[in-house]
Order: sequence, then structure tokens, then C-alpha cells
Amino acid sequence: MPLSADIVGTAVGSLDVPVDARWLMAYAAGVPDERPELYDTVAGLVVHPVFPVAVEWQHVVTVRAVAGGLTGDEARRGIHANHDLLIERLPRAGEVVRVSASIVAVGRRRAGATQDVRFVAVTTTGEPLWQTTMTSLFLGVELLGEPSPTNELAVGPPVPVAGDVLDERRSVVRPVDAHVYSECARIWNPIHTDMVAANAAGLPRPILHGTATLARAVSAVTAMHGDDLAGVRRITAAFRAPVELGSELTVRVRGRDAFWSVFDVVRPDDAVAVSGAVCRAPGDVLP
Repeated sequence: MPLSADIVGTAVGSLDVPVDARWLMAYAAGVPDERPELYDTVAGLVVHPVFPVAVEWQHVVTVRAVAGGLTGDEARRGIHANHDLLIERLPRAGEVVRVSASIVAVGRRRAGATQDVRFVAVTTTGEPLWQTTMTSLFLGVELLGEPSPTNELAVGPPVPVAGDVLDERRSVVRPVDAHVYSECARIWNPIHTDMVAANAAGLPRPILHGTATLARAVSAVTAMHGDDLAGVRRITAAFRAPVELGSELTVRVRGRDAFWSVFDVVRPDDAVAVSGAVCRAPGDVLP
């Protein structure tokens, strides 16, 4: 069945998600990022800036279940294509996050139909926390109706990407890392951990979560230049190729200015798995 453009504007509702120190620390360990500020409960935990994906996961499951008239098989063909996260602030241990979701755009690509979901996270008193636009690509699915323009959160990174690599860092993906990330993030999708489920989805074997690759990249990019994780204000990413378990990735910084670091993540076969950018804000200033 095709994906209907009429689904644009559909609100999926809101969820109240309690966040505790155990989850925040576990997420950092599952990335893995060993910086001590991510585990210091005395001074107050710094939260990994990709942690919002863990809070949003239950909504992702719900949105795919109600996606525009798709069958269950078609919905399961949805893959994470793009991610755009704008952070006001991240949750503190002990807070309850109220996260809502709505479908804001649909599109058409050669590989299938796309759907953009906007997540908005606030405290229970309404204080803004973050907003995310997540694009899913439903492989082999047609779009019924006209595409709608993507409503981006902010102006994209202004850093020109030069031909040279400014800095790079290796990251080893262990065979068990998808299991570790699943449990630490509380993001369970069996294509990452179950051979039968992966085969049913057309994959020869389980692959690492896209958000796990993105979190590794953000950790590497900020660590390479001594950037404060607490200063990350925006993350954009395009997921281009799957990452095999038991492989080695290279995170490369391709451009950098006072605010932005532009990066890509390269597999051993030189295919780009993820490309994106991280915005950091010195003090409380946003570009």
C-alpha cells in the first residue's frame, strides 16, 4: 500500500517519561563514552547530547504503527534516514520529560517514501527541553499524494566542507555492541540483535543502530577538540549506509568554525555511514 500524504498534521499524542541517573549513565556507557563528567553524580551528571533518542523511542514505535495506511511489513521497512536535534537543555536526573510527536511532512525518493516526525520535549511544567525532526524512509513504498516541504528546525551548518580531513579518530564496533546499546539506551529493535529478525528485514546479519553510530560520532568529534559535551546545542545527521558489528569505523572532521564541526563516519570499505554536523554554543550564545 502507498503512504498517504493525508497523514501530515497527525498528532500522535504525548508521553511522560521519567529519567533517572541510572539511565543517563547507562546511555553514556552504551555509546561508549568514558568521560568522567557523564558519571559524576556528586557534581551533577552531564548528559550525553544524543540521549533524547532514548526518550523518543516509544513514540517512534507508535508512529510507525500508525503510519499512513502502511501494512505491518511496510512499516517494518522504515529506516532512519535523517535526524535533526535542537537542544534547549537536556533532562536532569529525577525529571519527568513530556514528549509529544506529530507527522509534519512526507516526501518521495527513488528508494521509497519518506515521513518526517517532529518530537517536542518539555518538562511537566512546560519548560522547553529539545525538538527533533526525524526522517524515516520506507523502502519500496510509494507516496500517495504530493510531497510536503520539510520544516527544518534551524538554518544548517555554514561551515564549508573542504577536501582535506582536519582530524580523525578510530572507533571499534564489537560484535556485542548492538546488544549493549539496546539495553543501555532502552531502544529495542530486533534487527540489531536477532539474526532471524535481521534476515526477515532483508539484512544478512544484525547491524548497529544508526543512533549508536551517531552518538559515537558526536563523542569522537567533541573529544578530538576538547569541546564541552554540555555545550552541544544542535546535531544534524544523514544515515547513508549500515554499520556491521565487529567492524572499525573512522570518524573524520571535515570542517570547523567557532560554532560548527562537520563530520562523516566511514566504514572499512570507505563507504560513508553517517554524515552530519555538531553545533556547540560558547556560553549561552546560539548562532
